[in-house]
Order: sequence, then C-alpha cells, then structure tokens
Amino acid sequence: MLMPSATLARSIKALLMPSFLVLSDLATQAANIIPETWDRFSFRHFWGDAILSTDAYFVMDSYENVRLRNNFRNAEPPEKPEAFLGTELIRGSFCPQAAAMLTALFLRHSGKVLRIATDTEPSLKRDAILICYGTPDMNFKSFDIEAWSGSSLCQFLFTSDGRRAFRLAGQLHSMEDRCGVIYDKAIVLRLTNRQDSNRPHVICAGLTEWGSLAAVHYLTRNWKELHKRFDSFGKRRDFCVLVELQCGQFESVRELTSVVWWEPGTATSPVLVSNHV
Repeated sequence: MLMPSATLARSIKALLMPSFLVLSDLATQAANIIPETWDRFSFRHFWGDAILSTDAYFVMDSYENVRLRNNFRNAEPPEKPEAFLGTELIRGSFCPQAAAMLTALFLRHSGKVLRIATDTEPSLKRDAILICYGTPDMNFKSFDIEAWSGSSLCQFLFTSDGRRAFRLAGQLHSMEDRCGVIYDKAIVLRLTNRQDSNRPHVICAGLTEWGSLAAVHYLTRNWKELHKRFDSFGKRRDFCVLVELQCGQFESVRELTSVVWWEPGTATSPVLVSNHV
C-alpha cells in the first residue's frame, strides 16, 4: 500500500512530466534553431544581402578558344617550362566536384541553388554574385574581375623561368618539389563589386586543377572563420587567402598567408594580416 507522501509525489510527477517534456523538446529545438539562424545571418553578411534576392553563379571555363586563352597574358614566356610530374590533368576535371561543394553550401545556408555558368556567356553580368573557378589565364571572367576591380591584393603571373605563380604582399608563390612531393598553391580572393557592394566577386583558383579544387574546399569549410576575420564591425572587406596543398590531396589544404584591405579606397596598399609559412 502506497504511503500518502508517495502517492502525492506520484501525482505531482504525473502532472508535471508532460510539461517538462514539452519544455525539454522546445529547448532542444531552440538549441538547433539558434545556431542555424546565426549561420544563415553570417552567410548573408559574408556573401552580401543581395543573396536573398538574386542568384549566385559558379563560373567555370567554357574550354573554348584554347589557343586564344594560352596567349591571353602578354607576360607568358615563349617556352613552356617543364611540368611537375603528377600534376598534369585534363582541364576542368574537378569542375563538377567543386560545383557540388558550393551548391550544397548555398542550399544549406540560403535555401537557394547555385547557378552554373561558363565564362563566355554574354548574359553573365558584373552586377551578379560570381564565384569564378580558375586562374585568369584559364577563365575569362576571372581575368575580367581582376582587371576591372583594380585590386592589388593578388596577381597571377608567370615567373622569369616560366612557372605559374601568385604574387601576394610582394612575395611570389609557385609550385614546389620537396623531396619528390609536389605542392601546389591556390587562392581564395573576395573583391567588392563596384556596381553593387552587396554582390561580391570571389575567385577560387590554383596553379593546377588540384589547387582550384582545394580552394573551393577551403572556402566551403572555412567561410565562417573568414567572416569573423575580415567582416568585423559590420564591414565586408576585400581579402585574399593563399593556401598550399600536396597534389592529389586537396583536403589537406592549409593556409600560408593572407592579405586584406581594411579600408578600401583609403589605404595605399593591402595589409598582410597573417603569415603561416
């Protein structure tokens, strides 16, 4: 026979348990919703408020006019340098994989599907949100954005011995052979759209196909950290991050250095903000 106190406790438990379970469920849902909502807010700030009302485009090489592209840069040397073994891939081999990574990112945080376009499409306007895949000598739109922006954050060029390279903060960065292991370099570059600051332009480019894929991988995995570093105090700043990877292992990408315009339009030169070399 139950004691009166035990009966009372049982009654109270039966009365309060449903309410407790409801509150617990609400707390669990809130714990999931709040971070997701904050991620969506941060994502919108990183890519611009226009992400809610306009399409974003993944712009890849159309692989047309190859001869023209190979002579697109006047700085290209007449003699082709010896290629690193293991880095020769069919151009565009990883475009589908890169597009899938970015599409999943945009679908998750904006609810919108990333549009796919080629760099020669006449309907692709500068006032759109663009993510260009590949270096300026491989992607007309990357070249257009780099030239049009007038930014000196990063420059793609060929060295005196014919190697492809990036120049950041006065330093040249090209591929390296370390004890038979080949290392590629790549950049994630975000520039302000001069026609609409809420629709930025981004370039993900490597010196080889491995590097371009690694740049996209780095962006999709680290956009939150980049947002914290470069978008403080409500400002969206131009930046360039240089990364390194072992060819064939794009997921092992690591940051080497980065530069940023703290006050675009007023500073005389970009500022080196980190160097992990």
